[in-house]
Amino acid sequence: MKSDSAQRSPAADGAINRTLRVLTAVCEDGPLTLTALSGTTGLTPPTLLRTLRLMRDEGFVVQDEDRKWHATILVWRLGCAVNDSIGLHRITDRVLRELAEVIDETVVYATFENGWLTYSGQAEPDKPVRTHIPLGGHYGPLETRTGHAVLAWLTRAEVDKIIEAQATTAYTPHARKALYQELLDVALRGYASGTGDRWPGVWGAAAPVFNHRGQPVGAVGVSIPTGGVPDNGEAIAAKVSAAAQQLTVELGGPAERPASPLLAAAVHRRGPARAR
Repeated sequence: MKSDSAQRSPAADGAINRTLRVLTAVCEDGPLTLTALSGTTGLTPPTLLRTLRLMRDEGFVVQDEDRKWHATILVWRLGCAVNDSIGLHRITDRVLRELAEVIDETVVYATFENGWLTYSGQAEPDKPVRTHIPLGGHYGPLETRTGHAVLAWLTRAEVDKIIEAQATTAYTPHARKALYQELLDVALRGYASGTGDRWPGVWGAAAPVFNHRGQPVGAVGVSIPTGGVPDNGEAIAAKVSAAAQQLTVELGGPAERPASPLLAAAVHRRGPARAR
């Protein structure tokens, strides 16, 4: 007996491929007009419209009052079911455990949302002296290394907004300039490192994690109880950066770390030679 895939005709396979291509575009880039969808998918408007109407009849997409197509709550429900089945938290926890085993220090994952960081994952080494960061801790990105790792991939307007909303002391022009220079350095290195304002006696390194749009959604970080920079600090930071990139890819993000808007703006203003 032939399988379903063997029984399908080439035309059916083409229709399925088109449908999946359109669904992906609507979910990742929508809401989109028919013209914009045509440019994204490479399908002609008549073919695209037939596909969208079939998807609409099955409850996967809808057209709003602006004649733009977007995914429905059904797609979100399916995404939640996938999340439950493959366990995105398990992926994060696995990457953190592997990193903790390699560097033998406490590592964390901080989720970035609405301008704030929430520590949602942690792996600790089996040794008596180590740092411990409670899960669920809610912190501003200005005061931690994980926060600076995220800030370095926001736009200047987004960083300014966070400063205005969260800074506990007034940011003088000099302090703001120093912060932006540090964030540029972070963007060039690919990670933030040093002691944060919240835990002065703890050295940390952190690197950003990105979503499928190349936007920072969190950071992987390490915390080491030490009075200064560890002798192998650069090697540890490089491993943290590699783990963050691995997590980015496993969560559907880009294979290479995206360019920082801050760095791109600095290059535009000063020219390549002075930006570095």
